[in-house]
Amino acid sequence: MVLPATSRRHWLARGCVRPGDAKATFGTGAMLDVCIGPQRPGFTHRGEAGCFPMIAWRDGSGVTWGTEAVMLSAGTNLEWLVEDLGIIDSPEESESIALSVADTDGVVYVPALLGLGTPHWDYGARGTLLGVTRGTTAAHVVRAVLGGIAHRGADLLEAARSDSGLTLDRLRVDGGMAANSLFVQMVADTTGVPVEVSPRKEATTLGAGYLAGLAIGTWSGWDDIAAAWAPSAVIEPDTGAQSDTSRQRWAEAIDRSKGWHEDLSALDF
Repeated sequence: MVLPATSRRHWLARGCVRPGDAKATFGTGAMLDVCIGPQRPGFTHRGEAGCFPMIAWRDGSGVTWGTEAVMLSAGTNLEWLVEDLGIIDSPEESESIALSVADTDGVVYVPALLGLGTPHWDYGARGTLLGVTRGTTAAHVVRAVLGGIAHRGADLLEAARSDSGLTLDRLRVDGGMAANSLFVQMVADTTGVPVEVSPRKEATTLGAGYLAGLAIGTWSGWDDIAAAWAPSAVIEPDTGAQSDTSRQRWAEAIDRSKGWHEDLSALDF
């Protein structure tokens, strides 16, 4: 068996071993990985929706393929609020501050501090704060930052659906931001799918342990790994809630963030 890279061991720890299983890790950046199965994706570099093909693992039965969508900055935006703007004292405080207001009062934030990854791949895009008025408070900005990261998560899921051709009707999440209940609810609301929260923020060693156990017969196969997944919570999308930002409005905000540095926006990897 070929041991996959660290990020993919993290993926295996979430039990994402069947075609259509998807998980997103929200750390300083974010990655959304999808298990495709034995069929190689129909692109070799980057799909039309901006996802990358990759070998998830290789064992005696052959190769299992996956795709990966990338967000260049996720939790980094909370660090910006703490370390540079001084709006909050810690990333963990973002939840209580955001909950102190009912919505963003029209404020929208595009988390493009390092440019935009999947599906746009615009390195010249920049973080954009829209809809600010004299009545805008720090709490509105914090809530807009969380909402913007959640919308980018929805962008990744939509791109993964397009490039994989799979339905992807559930999403597993982990990483530091998964401890923020408001943020997880925002991810469920923007994606429109149930979100399963990992009981562990980090689980690279667990993924390696699963692979070692398979190799020595502790587990009989991938079905055992899939059955071991037990989320700490399942968050359903609130279809009756009024979203702070519609997906159409979000697309308009993304367009305004693009191309700020034309030379960087011209790069293509």
